[in-house]
Amino acid sequence: MAPTEMKAVLICPGEKPKLRFWTGTIPVVLAPFLGRALVDHWLEYLAHRGAKQALILATDRPEQVRRHVGDGRRWGMRVEVVPALKEFSPREAREQYRKSENAGWLPEPDDVILMDRLPGSNSRELLGSGRDWFEGTLEWLESPAYRARLGAREIRPGVWAGLRTQVAPSAELRAPCWLGENVWVGPDTVIGPRSILEDRVVIEAASEITDSLVGPETFVGMLAEVRQSMVWGNRLLNWASESQVRVPDRFILCSLHRSRDRRPAGSYLGRILALIFLILTSPYALWVAWRAWRKKQPFSIPQVAVRPCPAGMSSELNTLVYYEFPHHQGWGRRWPQLWQVVRGEFAWVGNRPLSPGMAAQLSNDFERLWLTAPIGLVSLADAEGCSDAFGDEARAHASYYAVQAGWRMDLWILLRVLARRFRRPPQLADSRPEEAMPLE
Repeated sequence: MAPTEMKAVLICPGEKPKLRFWTGTIPVVLAPFLGRALVDHWLEYLAHRGAKQALILATDRPEQVRRHVGDGRRWGMRVEVVPALKEFSPREAREQYRKSENAGWLPEPDDVILMDRLPGSNSRELLGSGRDWFEGTLEWLESPAYRARLGAREIRPGVWAGLRTQVAPSAELRAPCWLGENVWVGPDTVIGPRSILEDRVVIEAASEITDSLVGPETFVGMLAEVRQSMVWGNRLLNWASESQVRVPDRFILCSLHRSRDRRPAGSYLGRILALIFLILTSPYALWVAWRAWRKKQPFSIPQVAVRPCPAGMSSELNTLVYYEFPHHQGWGRRWPQLWQVVRGEFAWVGNRPLSPGMAAQLSNDFERLWLTAPIGLVSLADAEGCSDAFGDEARAHASYYAVQAGWRMDLWILLRVLARRFRRPPQLADSRPEEAMPLE
């Protein structure tokens, strides 16, 4: 006789007014906790308890919950999301869905769960306020339930880091703190104590994050100071005072989430040529990877660039992430950016990328013309042999190119760059942050 499949009910909390600003346009069960959504942690918990079926009762935007969890296959169970008119209590849900059945259900209280806290943290309710959310996340960080989570490692007492996270040698990590996956921390930065950086966060140089939580895909600009707050994109919630604000300056705080409605920077022919060139030169990338592995150095480092704004500086969040080879000078350093050309984020010829911190230093409308041209693999400043990629001469060339750009100028720049390349070794001076080293 086949064993009975165990099942359970998960109840999604309704909309929480004090957290509406933080969660934005998503229901609270899809908000991130240490790299995963709240509902993901509970489904994983049920899977470990032996459940094979889960019913999710959702009152707040059930269609988003359904898209996120799918059919539950990734947790090894069958999951069904049912819209509900109200937020059930565990007792009400037990009476309506379990009734008098005992066979095939997880034992109480795991048979019906209200997702207002994290698994293994039954003493703290998360959703009452920003303070509850922040303190509950920190409490769970040090719990046995979290320590069993794969993909994060304790690199020193009280400091956790996810995969592919890079921290500049001069940055300081103060326990307790947690860094998610694909996080980049710039030089002279202080993280902690009691700080959490979710996945794909970029912190520029000389910033300080203390008693705070930074949501996924968030950029924190140079010299920024975040204390007793929760930031996600350009939203900042001070959990101590419950005050909230949207930061209008994207050079201080902004989202790194990729917009899907942007037009490619280059032509399709240029993108195809970039793909062919990328394939032909792939042995170079393999050689770089082999050298990095031998020296225990990072293969590449992420950089943040401001996207071009054809109509000038707008309020739209406008950044992208690209990569460089950190221990190479000249053209070899830019090899990973060929992939940006293939994707249509870079063009073969344009203005070189600027970080949000550098873009904020453009002091007048003439200099800000730099940001109205496509980002290029090579630039007019390269063709003219500028020694300082962000100096006055480079700014003048970038502004001139933005006004005069055309296929004739692009061809002239390419030919001149090639001529300079073969006449003598390249002297490129890309402005960039201090190189980040991987965590051991």
